[in-house]
Amino acid sequence: MFVSIVLEPGSIDSARNIFNLLGHTGFKQIQKSCWENASLSDAELTSLKKEMDRYTDYYDNIRIYQFPLEGKFVITELKEKKWRRLVLNSAQPKSAAQKASPASAVRRSAAAAKPATRPAAVSSRLKTQR
Repeated sequence: MFVSIVLEPGSIDSARNIFNLLGHTGFKQIQKSCWENASLSDAELTSLKKEMDRYTDYYDNIRIYQFPLEGKFVITELKEKKWRRLVLNSAQPKSAAQKASPASAVRRSAAAAKPATRPAAVSSRLKTQR
């Protein structure tokens, strides 16, 4: 599974410890605070989270992006020393019937066919100028 970790460390000590931990677990530093690994198992990620939890404090923020996990995109966040998880389902393509129902097509065509109306004052000015 592909895993990307973005860090916002609260102190230099926790940053140093987490950077060393990620370097030893096969992650490559892509940007200043972004690390990636394309071949991490679910069990390895679970133990990595436990290790990171030891090195962090209340002021550290960590976001972990995982794909695919059971066909879903998962974002796990450590903020204020609490783990939160957001699971996003993959978007299913809509069928042609769902994309444009006849009722919505009628509403759109009626709105498009409606002529633009001018205020009465503008209409009367146009008549007097001719």
